[in-house]
Amino acid sequence: MSHWIMGILAALFGLVGLFMAGSARDFGILTFGLALALFGALFCWWMIKIAYDEAEERR
Repeated sequence: MSHWIMGILAALFGLVGLFMAGSARDFGILTFGLALALFGALFCWWMIKIAYDEAEERR
């Protein structure tokens, strides 16, 4: 269950990053927002990988 919570939080952080980048008026906020969105996407992919690795181990 904690995997779901962490995945949802990472997705929310990614969305916040996209909103920040979309409304940025300077380069710093744009960079931070895009980095936050990238982190959220990569973290979600990593969580999916962990779930598949755990399922493979159980077989």
